[in-house]
This record gives sequence, structure tokens and C-alpha cells, in this order.
Amino acid sequence: MTEELTTMAISMTPLIGIRGAIPVAIMGYEMSIYSAYFWSVLGEFIPVFFILALLGRVSQWLSENFFFMKRFFDFLFEKTRKNYNGRLQKYGLFALFLFTGIPLPFSGAWTASLVVFLFGLPYWKSVTAIFFGVLLAGINILIIMEMGITIEKYQGPLALLGIIFLSGLVYFLYKRKNEKKDV
Repeated sequence: MTEELTTMAISMTPLIGIRGAIPVAIMGYEMSIYSAYFWSVLGEFIPVFFILALLGRVSQWLSENFFFMKRFFDFLFEKTRKNYNGRLQKYGLFALFLFTGIPLPFSGAWTASLVVFLFGLPYWKSVTAIFFGVLLAGINILIIMEMGITIEKYQGPLALLGIIFLSGLVYFLYKRKNEKKDV
């Protein structure tokens, strides 16, 4: 039972989350994919309720008691809403689902909860979108892991490293192209 709880705890962390918990559970603890998936999804989803329940109160308290925090939150909310409100209005909760479900760095239940807070999205609809996004993220990670294991098994570790490097390079170039387009 300690492996399951450790997997859940790893999945609850904001930076590692489900992206690290599933590989650790399967490769490190040799858990079944079903058990690793269940405990990782559970761990990724639990903080959503605490974040949504506490973030508003904490930011309000900080704003009332520290003048520079009020400036910071006003700036953050205004800038974020100005830059991303159009996209969110266009795609709605489906964007929240995809944002949570595609396992990229800084996209997950923690960040999606911050988006819900920043934009004041409806609570239960947002929680549902995040939940299904976490389910999708877990499936995506299992697929990526299985592909990696298969490539490493049949092609060797250098082929796997080459594919990872190539994927990172494509992602970097894609982000760079979009940054130039926005300027």
C-alpha cells in the first residue's frame, strides 16, 4: 500500500504530477498499469478542490493586508484576462479539458485550477472538465510510455534518446515560430 500512496503523493505535486507518477509507479514500483493509472489520476485530481477552495480566500487576504500584493493580483488578473480571454471564450471548457489532458510542461490540474480561478469559470463545469482532462492525460502518458518501452526494446536506447531529442527540437521550433508570429 505504500507504493500506491507514494504514487498518489508524487502525482499531487505541481511540477511532477501525473507525468512523473505513472512512470515511477510502473517502472520503479512495478505496479500494474491499471493501479498506476488509478492512483496517479486520484493524486493529480485531489488538489483541484483545495486549490479552488483556498486560492480566492488567500489572494483576497493577501490583497487586503499587503498593498503590493493587491497591485500584483490586479496586474496578473488584468493582463491574463486581456491576453487569453478571447481564446477561452472561443473554445470554452473544451480548452480547459485539452489544456489539462495534453501532458506538456506546466499544463495539468494545478495550472487548470489557476485558470478557473483567474477567469472565474463555473465551478462544477470546470471541475468536470479538469477531471476528464486528467483522465486523458493519464491515458496519453501510458501510450507515450508504451511507445518508449517498445522503441527501447526493439531499437535500442540510442534510438529512444534520438526520438526524445527530435521531439524536443520540434517542440522548441514550434514555440519559437509562434513567438515570432505574436510579435
